[in-house]
Amino acid sequence: KKSKMHQCTVCFKLFPRPSGLATHMNSHSGAKPFKCPIPTCTKSFAVRSNAKRHLRTHGIFPTADHASTSPSQFTVGFDTPLVSEVHEAGKLPSKLRWVPPSLATRS
Repeated sequence: KKSKMHQCTVCFKLFPRPSGLATHMNSHSGAKPFKCPIPTCTKSFAVRSNAKRHLRTHGIFPTADHASTSPSQFTVGFDTPLVSEVHEAGKLPSKLRWVPPSLATRS
């Protein structure tokens, strides 16, 4: 079976999947559609995996295991590149997570 490659119209690089090409196009356009879901953080990323890695700076460790049902597990999906509200303004979230002092002062 011959697989169809997807070519960048700017630099002509080839990708086996259309999603890889779509992510690559962010490098040409400068788009950073994956925003950090932490309300006080203004960082955004062109690549979903970089956004997930960034969450570690907030003491959040997303898991790749979608089958996990542990209630203490905090997972963040970057399936849709949107900013989501973590909790209502003026109210604390229903669950709080301890953040080490070394991470609490990072911006």
